[in-house]
Amino acid sequence: MPHPDPAVMALLDRVYSSRNSDVDNEGRHRIPSTFTEADHQQLKAAGLEPNVFIQWGHDETIDKLRQSAVKVDLRAAADAFVASMVSADLAWLSVLPAAILGRAMPVHAEDPMGGGSCRVCFFNAGAIDATQAAYLRHLSGGDWGVDHPANGALALAAAIDRPPSSWPQPTPRDVWVFFQVLELMRGLPSTARYSQARTALHKAGLLSANRPWRCETVLEALAFIGILQTPEHPGLMTRFTPAIERDRRPSTNVEVPAPLAWWSAKEGLQETLVATLFGHLQRPEAEPPPPTTTTTARRKTANPAGPKPKSIAGPPTPGSVYAIRLREDLWSAAYCHEVRTDGRGILRGRMEYLDLLSPTPPTAEQVVGIGFRDRLNGERWQTWCGGLDKTPGVKRIAMDVPAPAHGQPVPERIPTGGASELRHLAGWNFRF
Repeated sequence: MPHPDPAVMALLDRVYSSRNSDVDNEGRHRIPSTFTEADHQQLKAAGLEPNVFIQWGHDETIDKLRQSAVKVDLRAAADAFVASMVSADLAWLSVLPAAILGRAMPVHAEDPMGGGSCRVCFFNAGAIDATQAAYLRHLSGGDWGVDHPANGALALAAAIDRPPSSWPQPTPRDVWVFFQVLELMRGLPSTARYSQARTALHKAGLLSANRPWRCETVLEALAFIGILQTPEHPGLMTRFTPAIERDRRPSTNVEVPAPLAWWSAKEGLQETLVATLFGHLQRPEAEPPPPTTTTTARRKTANPAGPKPKSIAGPPTPGSVYAIRLREDLWSAAYCHEVRTDGRGILRGRMEYLDLLSPTPPTAEQVVGIGFRDRLNGERWQTWCGGLDKTPGVKRIAMDVPAPAHGQPVPERIPTGGASELRHLAGWNFRF
């Protein structure tokens, strides 16, 4: 798992990112029509063609996970975990918790609970897109089997397929950062919970790809293996905890699973476990310099944005028409009936979709004379939108357009939101 080619990740992003993804009834992600043959070949050469599904049975999944886990040298996995702090691809973070999960996982019969998942391991019978799983591991370091044991088996298989000599070794900077993360946890106020720990780690700016979700993933992994745990909610190196137990949270407001959901700084760190897994690493006395950022040449791919609409700048006005980018190869349009400033001082336009879907951005000439598009149930729908003049994917293309006629009156109740919601809500009005 070397650092993935940025061009390959950019192509996968165009398929799997929530900003552009579209999934059919069989769970297959739609590949944009703007993909070129060269784009398809590039993904094929990288072994990352989209929509490559695996569907193992419960016992087969557990067997693959357990067999792969015993093939992993935990010291090498711990080294890769530490290397993922800064220098190595984020996917290497998943190997250690996946290996520990596989070693702890008992042989068991499938025991479905509500929703169909096994109460012991979270297995469910649905197919998994192996390419999407790889994409998410490279993106965040997650998917080590916490939600489905097959993801752990896939993470381990990706690592085992590489010769041991190619596994990453932590740099002095990686080691220093890792121990700084632990020191940060030790220094938190005793009442601090996972959200405060995540915020502190994010503010420290220690990790590569330093985002709140990245910090949370690292903390979840540390808790999963048992470094951040409580006596009632231990990690897997302390004892195996079934999925149903790991899924319990103090309240519905807590997003992370146990043990992290229950941990607070007063519990401290499991220092014996830190020594067991990472005691062979020598912490530098002084902070090593961060890696220098170099600009690498990036192979060009097809422009994911495609053609752009000619935009008319300025605040919204009645009679304006906006092109709405639903995804990179599909556009719609919305009409502004009137403009008002709400009680918070936000300028909003009363918007309604026009009956238009186009693979390219609509033009001013194209929208003249087009009627409105009601919801799929036949009801007329409008919304008050703020941010029409500054939302990506929402561009004014025409002004002073006469309002089309409509057989229904203006809706009695009109919701309020942001212009970005015009993309997400279009599925209520269009089939695409």
